Amino acid sequence: MKHTKKKVGLALGGGGARGIAHLGVLHTLEKYETPIDMISGTSIGALIGALYAYYKDVKKISRMFFEAQESPEYKALNLDQIAQNARSQSVFQQVKETYANYYLQHNMGFLKAEHTEHFLETLLEGIRFDNLQIPLSITTGNITKGIGACFEDGDIIKAVQASMSLPMWMEPVEINGDYYVDGIAHDVVPTKPLRAMGADVVIAVDVSLREPHPETSNAIDVKHLADSMAVNRSIDLSLEYADCIIRPDTKQLMWYDFDRSPQLVRAGREAAQAEVVYLNKLL
Repeated sequence: MKHTKKKVGLALGGGGARGIAHLGVLHTLEKYETPIDMISGTSIGALIGALYAYYKDVKKISRMFFEAQESPEYKALNLDQIAQNARSQSVFQQVKETYANYYLQHNMGFLKAEHTEHFLETLLEGIRFDNLQIPLSITTGNITKGIGACFEDGDIIKAVQASMSLPMWMEPVEINGDYYVDGIAHDVVPTKPLRAMGADVVIAVDVSLREPHPETSNAIDVKHLADSMAVNRSIDLSLEYADCIIRPDTKQLMWYDFDRSPQLVRAGREAAQAEVVYLNKLL
């Protein structure tokens, strides 16, 4: 990659397990010595962005990420059970008089906030905004005030945790008296914060789920499709601020498919590789 005086920003989008593809993208960008002067992240993009902004070594953070998936703190999240529930769609399809429906009416989410915090501590312990090698912005949704929020200082573990707190599945996170949820409530691929930070060139990595239009047979299907259209429209508006868009082929995998990590990393590598020539021209 040519040396450039242009400031380059990297936006890592949300998408649950599909965001593992970000690791593959970073592998390719490192391989071609693509400069990264600032990072923004939503949800899993916030986690991978924080790790890379601190270590600036994708091999190291990939190893850390996959080793953490074998930790007791990760297993305590019971993501396998959550994935099983999501795959069966029992939470939605068996709506009335079910345990899940009762539980959600009396709790803020299936996954307790303290469990996600304990897991994130295994990865982010000792990392602070003020000791990062690359400036970082973390996108969340403030549901107390009904606005989006970007964290660039403060408690980085809390900020990442908030950005990853997928509504219904995970409890909101309290920060200074306000409650925050997954950044998808505000900005799935956070390109605009990078422009505000001074980026001349913005690279966006979009791992959102662009589902084909399924046949609809009930009100739940209709609502799901309408919600997806709204989210995708929001993503498209954010991507208008990007100079280069990398879209890994995540094969319609869902947010809970963490067992498909090798496939996702490979998809990220390949998608970034396809943009190398164009990036060279930009820089």
